[in-house]
Amino acid sequence: MSELMKPVPCQVRSGTDNPCGRPASVKIWGVPFCEPCACEQEAYFTIGELTEGSRRFYERALLGELDQMQRIRWRRSMVDGYKPDAA
Repeated sequence: MSELMKPVPCQVRSGTDNPCGRPASVKIWGVPFCEPCACEQEAYFTIGELTEGSRRFYERALLGELDQMQRIRWRRSMVDGYKPDAA
């Protein structure tokens, strides 16, 4: 099997005692992520981009992104017992 066809694990918390463990389905900046972790990572990237934008837009958009992240985590806990990294 070629290197490109081998399943790759999600790299979230890969250097910890509690790695994600799901198979990666997408790469962001060359790093493999599973679908749920990729959605969360995109939210973090968006927050980072917003902090570089205008203050008015930033405050409104940041609240929206934080709300979205909270909903993602809540849905995960309902679906697969997701527990965020304690450390």
